[in-house]
Amino acid sequence: MFMLFIASDGGSMHTAANFNARQDASMPDSIPTNHAPLALEWSSEKLLRIDEVEFYLTVDLDDLHAHESRTNHFLLGKTRPMVDAVLALRDTESIGRILDVGIFKGGSAALYMKVFAPEKLVAVEYMPQPVETLARFIADNDLASRLVPYYGTDQSNAQAMGRILATEFPDRNVDLIVDDASHFYLESRATVNLTLPYLSPRGLYILEDWGWAHWPGDTWQKSRAIPSTKPALSNLVFELCMLCASRPDIVSDIAVTTNTVVLRRGDAALTPGTFDIGQHYLCRDRWFKPIM
Repeated sequence: MFMLFIASDGGSMHTAANFNARQDASMPDSIPTNHAPLALEWSSEKLLRIDEVEFYLTVDLDDLHAHESRTNHFLLGKTRPMVDAVLALRDTESIGRILDVGIFKGGSAALYMKVFAPEKLVAVEYMPQPVETLARFIADNDLASRLVPYYGTDQSNAQAMGRILATEFPDRNVDLIVDDASHFYLESRATVNLTLPYLSPRGLYILEDWGWAHWPGDTWQKSRAIPSTKPALSNLVFELCMLCASRPDIVSDIAVTTNTVVLRRGDAALTPGTFDIGQHYLCRDRWFKPIM
């Protein structure tokens, strides 16, 4: 079973919000100007309300699995700095189409819908059981055509993911992809290969909780949360850094924080179904192998 693993210190994604300042001046301005104001209120570091929807934030593993979402109240496996970084993207990016990999208890899909009001948000989940609270949120807000969940889908299944992407994003113009699913190296790497061709030039790809193999404490260092047979997700981060160095037309920028990696897509044309990051970075005629 795939699990949700969140960093205990909740590193911020603030560098992603600053990508615009470092881009070539010749590129068109993407800062949105037509967002309606958010009715947003923090009642504590763990409790956020946006309009009528409440989000309970936690990164404690026991709390993540014990706390349930309910009507207009969602469990959200993030810290306040992480949510603040998402809110910052609202002011620096034009995000109209989102792919959210990893539904869990519905909190991230609901958050992205409230913050960005995208025209299309597709959410993919490994577990087959639909999240009733998310289904109710979709129905109550008339979002059936805009928020589309897919359950029972392995993020590394090329056929299933390819079918979803081709159906929902035929123009290959996703603005934001977030992988907060298995946190396993091979599965997450497959997701990069499958989805990056669908990300728009200058679009953002966020990989969460990349650093679990390096977090302190027996939960992580004694492999009590993730089996020691699983290669560290940081291997993928290294590959993405090499890709940015070798092919900035594929990945133009990459930012790494304590538990989040944010990359910005270049403008290279990528072929869905056959793209593989390992074919595009240079490594002095050597093949990269996971080292941890």
